[in-house]
Formats: sequence, structure tokens, C-alpha cells
Amino acid sequence: MANKPQKIFITGISSGIGRALAVQLVRTGHEVWGTARRKELLEQLSDQLDGKLLFSGGDTSNIDDNKKIAAEMRAKNFIPDAVILNAGIHARDIKDGLIFSEAQTALKTNLEGPLFWISEFLPDFLKRRDGLFVGISSTSAYRPYRGTLTYSATKSALSMLFRGLRLNFAKTGVRFSAIHFGPIATEMWRGKKGFSVSSPEAAAQFIVSTLDKKSASYFFPVLSTSLMRLSVLLPDKIFSFFTSLIKNKNGK
Repeated sequence: MANKPQKIFITGISSGIGRALAVQLVRTGHEVWGTARRKELLEQLSDQLDGKLLFSGGDTSNIDDNKKIAAEMRAKNFIPDAVILNAGIHARDIKDGLIFSEAQTALKTNLEGPLFWISEFLPDFLKRRDGLFVGISSTSAYRPYRGTLTYSATKSALSMLFRGLRLNFAKTGVRFSAIHFGPIATEMWRGKKGFSVSSPEAAAQFIVSTLDKKSASYFFPVLSTSLMRLSVLLPDKIFSFFTSLIKNKNGK
């Protein structure tokens, strides 16, 4: 798939990994349809790609927006070969208490959105016995963090969702891959920059490298994600202390 031109649908392409991924795929000859909330950024990206990018503005946390986008795609006979569920938010849902509105938005964006798009295109994939869903998860699925609850919880749920999909549809020809990213230098990264923090372009290239592979759980970058998985042996309080040492100067 990575070499043969395909139709690829990506959520969350206005910035970060999603934007870098859309650029790489369009420039290598794939037909890409992307979504994001900030339509002006989508228009800028389309201009950058000489109008070769198909896009729809919409909030993946809003099911009505998702239904409208799906209808637009079907009206133009764009049934993807691969669906890359990249959109996500890292909500600051803990302050003096639990901020329910922030937590709810994170839940809808990070989990309900992916569930919608899987339910939308899974029947098409099952019918032709081919297709790929890619869930963009995080090593945060393995650990809780101070200042946020729902990011780790939703990424953990997304990873388990893809494990369940692989188990239940193992013999259908449909593939389900979850990619767990460590620190990537996007707007979402709140730590210091360093050798262990990869660029969005490198993360996008890693996604592309998995498109022809079998269903699996993938981890990138190798060093930071390996250390994170080993860290599950540490108590949460000790792990939290060590992660506080790599916060940036603003404490984010």
C-alpha cells in the first residue's frame, strides 16, 4: 500500500503528525482525504499541495460532523483503502477538581470519533475482505499523569479497542494496527526538546512504513517507547517524579 497509490482517509491533519503524514502521502501519489476542525489550515495545506488534497472541515468529537463528512465522501465515491485515526487532544481536565467538560471532549475526540469511523467503513472493508485501520495511540496508555486523566485513559482504551478488533476480525482480511508514539515535537508535547523527541515528519514516515505490514501494535521511537514499557515496574509516584524532571520551563 505504501508504494501503490491508494485512497487514504486521515483525521486531524491541520497540524503535527497528521499534517506531515498528509504531505508525505499526497507527494508520493496517494489520494488523500483529510479532516480537521480548523478549515483555514486545511485550505492552506491544500494550497501547499497544489490542490491535490481532498478535505472536509469538521470536529471529530461531533458525530453529526462525522456523518456529514462520511456522506460527502460517499457522494464522491471515496471509499478509503486505509483509515488513519490520528485526531486527538490532551485535555487539562484536572485543576481544583475534575473538569467534566474537558474530560468529555477528550473522550469524544480520542475514542468516540475513532469508533464512529471504524463503524462507518468496516462494512465496506469486510465486503471486499481488504482494508486497514490505523489507530494513533501513545505510550501514555501505560501510565497516568499529573494534571490530566482522560488522555491516558482514552489512549489505553483505544489500544485495547484495536486488540479486540484484531481478535474478532482476524480472518476477514481487514487489518487493525495501533501505533504507540513516545515524545513527538508537536503542540501536544509538553516536555523539553531533546535527542529522544522525534519530529512529526519522522513519526509520519514511520506510519507510512507500517501500511503494508500485518495487523500489529507498533512503537516509535524505539528508545523512549522501550523505556516507557519497562517503567511499568515502577510505582506511579516514582514515575511521576522522574517525568517532572523533563518538564519545560513553563511547567507544561
